[in-house]
Amino acid sequence: MSLLQTTMGRHVELSESEIRLLAGFEQHPQSAAKNERFWRPRTKVGELFILQSGWACTVRCTVDGDQQVIELLLPGDIIGLREFTFMRHVTEASMITRGMVQSFPHENIVDIIEASTPLAIALFANISRQEALLTERMLITLHRSARSRVLHFMIETFFRLDKVQHVELASFEFPVSQRLLGNILGLSPVHINRILKTLEEDGVLKKHRDHVEVHDPQRLIAEAEFDADYLSDEMNGLKVRLARLRH
Repeated sequence: MSLLQTTMGRHVELSESEIRLLAGFEQHPQSAAKNERFWRPRTKVGELFILQSGWACTVRCTVDGDQQVIELLLPGDIIGLREFTFMRHVTEASMITRGMVQSFPHENIVDIIEASTPLAIALFANISRQEALLTERMLITLHRSARSRVLHFMIETFFRLDKVQHVELASFEFPVSQRLLGNILGLSPVHINRILKTLEEDGVLKKHRDHVEVHDPQRLIAEAEFDADYLSDEMNGLKVRLARLRH
């Protein structure tokens, strides 16, 4: 199955017709360069992008000209899904690494919803889980130490990657620069650098340019105070209800 099919299939059981429908959205992938921008704020919503490989992000600019990363997008995610009902984009979207993307007109989301109730539910599930990520980040920003926030975000990203394909906690992909990590977590690059050095000295982990090497997984999880419930793909009773609708 493609990454999009896998992502949607985490929430609902896909029929053969639904698999074919989603496959039609991934016929002509294109390469995307590192830092390639897909849109700027206030540009008209047009194309959305299925991220097939590489990492991307959406950014919101403040009135003072500062930037805040809103979403970190991983393979299988749809770039712009949270804004497809808007007239104009409120964020800027760009690649963090080079990768492959598949574009499609935003109005085609209507075709998916019209064609399949389960796929409509899967889209809602994807949007709500992006909102859950933002809510969790807001909570840890308000109530956790800077060190705990860094660890929490790293392990969150590990669990998200593991949903796409199996990865090992001992060493996993993390091509997020210190500056970008600070932007995501509301910390200065100097503060991030200091935290990463301390984590390495304490034998917890080492941040490399494009990956994280974990030396003490138990301490990482304990210090992060991580509860993965907000990342769950389970839907309370909805799969049973959807199964009944198919008959």
